[in-house]
Amino acid sequence: MNLRHAAALALVGWLMILPPTSREFPRGNADAPLSEWVRRPTIYRNKEECEHVRDQQIRLLNARNRQTQVRIHRQWQCVAADDPRLAK
Repeated sequence: MNLRHAAALALVGWLMILPPTSREFPRGNADAPLSEWVRRPTIYRNKEECEHVRDQQIRLLNARNRQTQVRIHRQWQCVAADDPRLAK
C-alpha cells in the first residue's frame, strides 16, 4: 500500500448499517444486498469505533435482557462509507 492509498483510507468514514425489514423479514433480511440496507446517520472515524458502538449497544440490551433486540443488533454491520456495495 502506498502513502497516497493509506491517506485516502484514513479519510473514509464508516457507517453502521441495518438489514432491511419487511413483512417477510420483520427482524431484518441479512441476505439482502448492502445497497438495500438502512444507514444509520452517524459516521464513525474508523471501523473499530463503529464496532465499539455496536458492541456497546448489544451489551446494554443484553443487560436489560432484550434478547430479540440483541439478535437484531448482531446483524448490523460496519462498512466503509465508500464501499461500492452500498451504491444503488
